[in-house]
Amino acid sequence: MECTEEYIKIKKNNWWFVTRNNFIYGLIKKHTIRDDIKILDAGCAQGNLLLYLRNKGFKNICGIDSNKELLKQLSDSDIETHTMDLIKTDFDDETFDVIVSSDIIEHIDDDMKAIHEMKRILKKDGIIIIFVPAFMSLWSYHDVINGHKRRYTLKELESKILGSGLTIQKASYWNFFMFFPNFLVRKTKSMIGFKKSDFYSFPELINLIIIYIIHFENFLLKYIDLPFGVSAFVVAKKI
Repeated sequence: MECTEEYIKIKKNNWWFVTRNNFIYGLIKKHTIRDDIKILDAGCAQGNLLLYLRNKGFKNICGIDSNKELLKQLSDSDIETHTMDLIKTDFDDETFDVIVSSDIIEHIDDDMKAIHEMKRILKKDGIIIIFVPAFMSLWSYHDVINGHKRRYTLKELESKILGSGLTIQKASYWNFFMFFPNFLVRKTKSMIGFKKSDFYSFPELINLIIIYIIHFENFLLKYIDLPFGVSAFVVAKKI
């Protein structure tokens, strides 16, 4: 990741982390029945999700990332971390009950290799939660500087999941309410040649308003699927 320093500087109360972590936690609780499950955050960066899950009571958690600088942010914690490439990990077959891959496979040339590797290290009846950036129409300098290879439609993501032999439990877009503001901002930045990552903090009041909006969206996603959004996600099961 070319903007590691900017990523580290993002506050943990940033709306993106708060609402994404909350939603992933909800998905894990909905699709699992035990609290002693072993969870892997595949591409954990500086560990925001891992710390969130630990605070929610999950103890058997692990993170991997290829970026050593980001993993250093977890050096003072007791959370297990490893510097690994998701295409080929050092884990045994069927090690984890839950694997989360949040905005990772778009960085990988052969994303199917990463999906197959996650399937290999996932236990039978375990789940994989995959988030990816959606729609090439949102492609911007932010994607370039972060080393993204592509953005996905939900249909494309579902096709890859089914092609790996996994069974889809839930699939939808996410960040629906921020899609059009995001689209306008990215197109404006592109038109004026403004080359800067989207990793920045909002004023506290705006940040809080966005948190409430996306929390409402997270609630809606318990009952419906959304037609578009800034991200796409699937919850897949290994049968």
